[in-house]
Amino acid sequence: MDIRERLLAAFQVEYQEHLEVIRKLLAEMLARADGGCGIGQLDEIFRRAHSLKGAARAVDLGPVEQLAHRLETLFARLRSGHTKFDPLVASLVMRSLDMVEDWVGAFAGGQNPPDIAPALAKLEAFLENGAVEAPSAPVAPAITVPAELEAAIAAAASPSEPPPEPPRAAIAAEESVRVRAIHLDRLLRTSDELLTETMNQRTVTEGLMVLDRQLGESEGVWRRYRKLATALAHGHGDDDRVTALDRMGEELEQRFRQMARRARDSRRRQQRNGWALRQLGVDFQQEVRDARMVPAESVFAGFRKMVRDIARDAGKLVEVQVGGLDVEADRMVLQGLKDPVMHLLRNSLAHGVEGPAEREISGKPVDAMIGLRFDVSDGRLAVWVEDDGRGLNFARIRAKAVSQGMFTEAEAADLDQQSLIDLIFDPGFSTSGDVNDLSGRGMGLSVVRETVTMMNGTVDVRPRTPYGTAFRMSVPLSVSTQRLFLVGCQGHVYAIPTEGVDRLHRIVSEAVGTVEGKSVVCLENRQIPLLSLAHLLGLGETAVKVSRNVVPLLVLKHGERRVAVAVDEFMSIRDALVKDIGVPAAMGTMVAGGMLLEDGSVALVLNPFEIVETFRKSGSIRVLTTVEKPGEKRVPVILVVDDSLTTRTLEKSILEAHGYVVRLAVDGLEALTRLRAEQVDLVISDIQMPRLDGFGLLQAIKADQALKSVPVILVSSLEAREDRERGLALGADAYVVKRKFDQKELLETIGQIL
Repeated sequence: MDIRERLLAAFQVEYQEHLEVIRKLLAEMLARADGGCGIGQLDEIFRRAHSLKGAARAVDLGPVEQLAHRLETLFARLRSGHTKFDPLVASLVMRSLDMVEDWVGAFAGGQNPPDIAPALAKLEAFLENGAVEAPSAPVAPAITVPAELEAAIAAAASPSEPPPEPPRAAIAAEESVRVRAIHLDRLLRTSDELLTETMNQRTVTEGLMVLDRQLGESEGVWRRYRKLATALAHGHGDDDRVTALDRMGEELEQRFRQMARRARDSRRRQQRNGWALRQLGVDFQQEVRDARMVPAESVFAGFRKMVRDIARDAGKLVEVQVGGLDVEADRMVLQGLKDPVMHLLRNSLAHGVEGPAEREISGKPVDAMIGLRFDVSDGRLAVWVEDDGRGLNFARIRAKAVSQGMFTEAEAADLDQQSLIDLIFDPGFSTSGDVNDLSGRGMGLSVVRETVTMMNGTVDVRPRTPYGTAFRMSVPLSVSTQRLFLVGCQGHVYAIPTEGVDRLHRIVSEAVGTVEGKSVVCLENRQIPLLSLAHLLGLGETAVKVSRNVVPLLVLKHGERRVAVAVDEFMSIRDALVKDIGVPAAMGTMVAGGMLLEDGSVALVLNPFEIVETFRKSGSIRVLTTVEKPGEKRVPVILVVDDSLTTRTLEKSILEAHGYVVRLAVDGLEALTRLRAEQVDLVISDIQMPRLDGFGLLQAIKADQALKSVPVILVSSLEAREDRERGLALGADAYVVKRKFDQKELLETIGQIL
């Protein structure tokens, strides 16, 4: 690639950024309630136009440079106050930006670029006398200008052109380099393998703990044997043998103590190293995930022009509103959404927005609105495609369902709106009267739902006020990492994305009812169908294993629908890498992939939305049955030591929610009293406390023969390296910095130690 080709490639990225920022700032200025304009926005708009002119000059794109120069002059007048900003000026600018985009798009695609003369003439006319010619042809201006404003703007004075101001210094951008996507994918797989190896370190730690315990037991056996042998030698009056036995006993006991000390030191070192390695692995994986995040603009920057071109070909006037292009998501997620977004935009043009004449008759603005917007909600990417067109015609959907033999007229009349909305996503279902380039085949929306569902996402359809339709797609920000809720069922662990979980309940078995041969449960005055996860997955014995006659339930949601799923136990919440593992065809699309557990086994990740859809379509679920679990093993006791009531309460609630028994102490002295009074399996301690701080408590525990085997986790706001090294040197099993503290990290650390 020669230097010009490289410059053109860089210009392709840069000019889109300049256009997007100018459009966004113009929209902000138009939205100002006082009708004024902000000097900050105008400063940035002027700088962007100046930069666009310079970039076009660098790659010898004269037409773009000419347009940018006229825009720069216009913005200079706006900044100086010689020209007033209003919707008509904004419309002129938007049409000029569209011309830049059209010209560069055609040039880059090897086509004949459009003639810029008309656009230049309109800019020159405004700069000379303030006149702006309103669009008359069926094109797609970005902003509709009321005709009554034209006369007022045309009468505006035309002051002399001030010299352009030099561009102001921009904020220095972060230094960046280009990395091929395939390398990032390999890095992510490598980070996952690294975490797998850190999980295996836990097995090594457990083996060393067993060895430590066995050495202690062996030392005790030897002491008993030595006492017996010495007693027998004394009984025979053999003083020489007694002396020899004592000498050998002392030597062996000394060796036992040395081996026990080394084993204990090795176990603690391995435990700390394993914990530190896991933290580094988690950080490494997060950095790789962050590197895979790209702005939506990198994939969807050209969609504005695509919609305008399609609308022009269809003879419709549209205002294309694109927002949130700076929102970042996994590159693979954005690529996967290209087809669904394209289908929805084409659907809005075909079924939603009306032609200019029909809109005028309906009392709507002649220019229709089609919007594409990105945002992040609850850790997921939300994509909105909306229009101000006709909205959903439910009568027409009913009629089409009857004509296709899906329902009788009586059945169709009883369908609620949500059921009718579900129909438009069925393959082959279309209310269009004919087949053309935009619609009629009935495959667009079915492709949307299928693609989004495979990404573990949802599609909702909502009416838009005062008219029109809004489609909302919600998908994970990353194709790989998701927040998952782990449950137990028939001895297996399953993971369910939290996005699909509405509520968690524990009910008594007697609360389960039966309606028409199917199990239901009444939750919050609402009757919800109930099914067993074991039966749904075909796990053989399908009875739910309950403890003390209590059934754990997850209420899964998809749109307005709710289904209660009975499991054997709730386990934990965690962020995990979801991998495509290949599943039996019998499970269909209910399995989205797999996640690696700490012991190296794999838990299936289920698609909650597909579970709800499966139940809706079949409804053939047997009546729920339960069986009592055998008695459970002893629950670990954790002592939380912190002088902050808020921190103690937070940690206590987190630990108790995950099945631990929690004791509390306000400082090190009270903690020592509790440790000597009852059995404690783990201590979680702050460092900065009155009377006896965390370091002092740690020293006291390790110096006490009865307590030194109790593991200790230090949780502190002290994040200096020397504080961490001091804590680990004193024998702490882990050191968690409060600034980074989160529930997942604490629970994973406890899980590794216990």
